[in-house]
Amino acid sequence: MSDRQSIFFIINPFSGFNKRENIPALIEANLDHRKFNYEFKYTESKGDATVLAAEAVNRNIDVIVACGGDGTVNEVAKSLVNSSSVLGIIPSGSGNGFAMHIGMGRNTKKAILKLNEAVDKCIDSCTVNGAFFLNLAGVGFDALIAYKAENDERRGFQMYLSMISKELVRFKAVTLRAEIDGEIIEGPFTTIAVANSAMYGYNFTVAPLAKLSDGLLDVVFVKKASILRTIGSSWRMLNNSLNKSTLVDIRKTKEVTISAKRPYYFHVDGESYTFEGDLKFKIKPQSIHVLFPKDSQNIK
Repeated sequence: MSDRQSIFFIINPFSGFNKRENIPALIEANLDHRKFNYEFKYTESKGDATVLAAEAVNRNIDVIVACGGDGTVNEVAKSLVNSSSVLGIIPSGSGNGFAMHIGMGRNTKKAILKLNEAVDKCIDSCTVNGAFFLNLAGVGFDALIAYKAENDERRGFQMYLSMISKELVRFKAVTLRAEIDGEIIEGPFTTIAVANSAMYGYNFTVAPLAKLSDGLLDVVFVKKASILRTIGSSWRMLNNSLNKSTLVDIRKTKEVTISAKRPYYFHVDGESYTFEGDLKFKIKPQSIHVLFPKDSQNIK
């Protein structure tokens, strides 16, 4: 009887680099076949990855790999919560925030090689109004950019920079209200990010103090400011020092409720929505197993 692990690759063919890479061929060439018995399947539409992952969990598949961007990772991961199946990631979307944070990089071949020697770590996951997220959620400017990006045919770093520059000029911060540990924080904010992990993607780090297994959300309040002050602080996202900006306040908590006085944008792992009423964010400690590269700086 084989002692190899079962590994199932769920491939989003519409995601980023997957459009021009032969993922099955790269798996065949680079996966350690002494360690894994593999199978794969392509998704055809939004939501397929969640169904395929749930079926794989029911079949007791050892490792279930999301091959796509943050949205694909979210779809797969939500089916693995409180199961013995382990989440693996081959990043191939635009930002790949969670994958970048744990050290999977952006190269498909290298990511497969990292899976061969990866380490299983049980980490926290999160919900907002009961809906799952793994990496980041938020209200405000970041959610507006996510919404605009979803409706833009362009992809890539230059697209995001161009869009951020354009939208920042005309962005109007609205009054947001957050209830956190019995305290009410209310005012005009550019963004309130709710983080499990640290990074939006492209090394833009919004929550540099976030830990994936501390049982706490990092709530990042970015205050309303002039365009020049906002731009002047934004460079800190590239050197992991946003927490040192005078425009930023970070609170750690197990849950937070955020509301706005009118319909507004929020995002969950890069997928943008609008909301009215309350958004209730909660942490689910030690609730999902994830494969980390053995040399990941965030494995502890």
